Amino acid sequence: MDYKGVIIEESLADKSALDGLKILIQEIEVVEEAHETPWLEKWTCDTVEVPEATIDEVTQRLASAIDIEHCGNWYCDFKNDNWHYVVFRDKIFKINRKSRDDYVKMQEYAASIGLPAHQMPNYEGFDLQLLGEFLVEAKKQTYASGDDAKVQSSREGSNDYHFATEMRGEKLAYHDTYFGGVRFMGEEVVYCGDGAPKWGMNYRGETLRPDMSEAAMDAVLRPALSMVGEDKDVLPVRGPRHFERGGYVYEFAAEGDLASFRGEEKVTKDGELIYRLICNGGIIE
Repeated sequence: MDYKGVIIEESLADKSALDGLKILIQEIEVVEEAHETPWLEKWTCDTVEVPEATIDEVTQRLASAIDIEHCGNWYCDFKNDNWHYVVFRDKIFKINRKSRDDYVKMQEYAASIGLPAHQMPNYEGFDLQLLGEFLVEAKKQTYASGDDAKVQSSREGSNDYHFATEMRGEKLAYHDTYFGGVRFMGEEVVYCGDGAPKWGMNYRGETLRPDMSEAAMDAVLRPALSMVGEDKDVLPVRGPRHFERGGYVYEFAAEGDLASFRGEEKVTKDGELIYRLICNGGIIE
């Protein structure tokens, strides 16, 4: 299985180490104080793809080419679904992506050569920033987009939505299963790579006015949920903090972060609470 990773060209003392590599994307970043490389004006970031058959030869070549004259802790790294190579000057770690201990050993070495903690590769339970970006896309493509997005039921009586894509070299899939209508409960799960569940959320909602149909609620719920991610101060797990439409007022608030959170969603009409949903979730290990 091929590997993908990012190489900062300015981190190499010998740029011929890039020869023959398949560059998928090249991006230029203007150096800021947080980069901690004041001798540079820019970073040239190459996203590359390396065949599994040549990963050992490529990482050995890069380990010999990394610049240590200006900075002793440059590194580059490459991943596939199962393995993560982290390459320092003359030091290579081949890490099992499911092993927290493997990451700890690499980070101990990285700390010993002065790499700041916030720049270190981490055990992924999950990359929360990537997770947030993926959730926004997945939710907009599933329930929020309407019933036409439904897929075959996974369990008797269930309503199911599924979305899969690749983002930043990671294979990601989202599945939402719920039961009921006016009163409902469900579960969302995000899978990474070879199908390992990495994140999940449980939820239960109820329309408190029996004369309010599921269709009437959808008139405000679907539009609100289609705005997921637009309110940057709210976790991208439901809708925005506040939304109004057709006399309905939608509100959502959550505590915590994507690793562990609890949230509450409400809809009122003329000041009366007519719908409420409670959700909670986080990283799966």
